[in-house]
Amino acid sequence: MLERKGDQTLLFFFSPQDEFLDVIYWFRQIIAVILGVIWGIVPLKGFLGIAIFCLINAGVLYLYFSSFQQIDEEEYGGTWELTKEGFMTSFALFLVVWIIFYTAIHYD
Repeated sequence: MLERKGDQTLLFFFSPQDEFLDVIYWFRQIIAVILGVIWGIVPLKGFLGIAIFCLINAGVLYLYFSSFQQIDEEEYGGTWELTKEGFMTSFALFLVVWIIFYTAIHYD
């Protein structure tokens, strides 16, 4: 992609690998919001909620890139690299959404 601004020419190059990692990142964020809302509405508490989120988040993404997309994991640094891509930010988002919904609905 080439963009001109005045006298400067800016070049942007996006590889297919970067785009796929972006898809994984944003897919995780969507999963985090959905599960955070569900966990907040269903009064789920504690370690069980966190463990189930981690399993669902990692499992869905693993199925997505291994079965649905059928990519070569080694191109991206292995299965572990793809599985942990964007995990901590999605975990933080999940916690924020979960706490907000739980507090709004179940706090007396």
